[in-house]
Amino acid sequence: MSWMDGVPLWDHHCHALIGPSLAGDMEVFAYALTEAPRSYPLSDIQETVTYWQALTIAAKELGCEIDDQGVAEALRQRDFGAYSRSLFQQAGYQRLLIDTGFTPQGGWALPELETVLGVPILKILRLETTAQELLYQFADVRDWILAVKDRVKNARSQGYVGMKSIVAYRSGLEVYPVKTIDAQAAFAEMKKQGQTRLTDPRLLNYLLWEVTPVFISEALPLQFHTGHGDPDTNLYKGNPLLLREFLETFIPQGLRVTLLHTYPYHREAGYLASVYPHVYFDVSLALPLAASGAKRIVAEALELAPASRMLFASDSHTRPESFYLAATLWKQGLEAYCDHITQDHHILPQVAERWVNLIAWENCRRVYQL
Repeated sequence: MSWMDGVPLWDHHCHALIGPSLAGDMEVFAYALTEAPRSYPLSDIQETVTYWQALTIAAKELGCEIDDQGVAEALRQRDFGAYSRSLFQQAGYQRLLIDTGFTPQGGWALPELETVLGVPILKILRLETTAQELLYQFADVRDWILAVKDRVKNARSQGYVGMKSIVAYRSGLEVYPVKTIDAQAAFAEMKKQGQTRLTDPRLLNYLLWEVTPVFISEALPLQFHTGHGDPDTNLYKGNPLLLREFLETFIPQGLRVTLLHTYPYHREAGYLASVYPHVYFDVSLALPLAASGAKRIVAEALELAPASRMLFASDSHTRPESFYLAATLWKQGLEAYCDHITQDHHILPQVAERWVNLIAWENCRRVYQL
């Protein structure tokens, strides 16, 4: 047993789990371990390190053979809530900050999930999906923005502790100011075409630029999806370096930004965290999906960034095995990093241990004011 096993984890970016009705569905199990669409061959997912590690975790907990059929049958017979709670407790999870913009089909409601897992849950509000819900209530883009601002101002009273932007999925991370007249033209055009999904770069950038001052006044950290993600994202446009103009405008005003996922731009994210105040990042999604590279990814992410700027996150969803695997890989990666810096760079063990706790939970508590 490693000393890392006793480190508590506050997961600042994750999603909800499925409910018991889908516990033994091994297709759901597999697709929770990839960002590929359902059109991607299941047989290929089953030939990945991540899949086999998750299968092994399940089999070990269930006491069955490490194969699809054995795990599926054992899951159907086991209390899925108790099974999930056991994996979360073994992994050391003590807080979950859940992005409510994605909920797996057949999933637990958050109050129920909190009871099932025995872990306090806090919520993150997605900006673009919130704005979409209000779009057709107004004829003027300025009234629409005011309504979004009001929703953000009430976020904390509804249990939200931060905001998330998925502008990287929609138009990319090169966020820039847009004139109201141009935003109004895009607003009218979108409604004329009957679109319900917010995709026009003019509207997306206008929204983010106009509403960000409210994030600052309400002390709500802003998460950005960056890097690897769902297949509809343009990975090239998900490079966090593209956020430079936005960061240089709003960071001096007091905005706190957390860069999510970041892989394969985790080094770039570490650079941004090393030169801009109030910029934080994680390597979620890479751990667990890039499982065999976990130790390298953690070490590369921390080449430039202070330990006070990195947060633990899993970006896991649907299956408890993914959460367990993310935590295990992160702890292994960070333990290897600590061994390296104490042996080769003469960092005192107590300093390395303090850095681990910063990343594992203390930075999360400070950034989100928990």
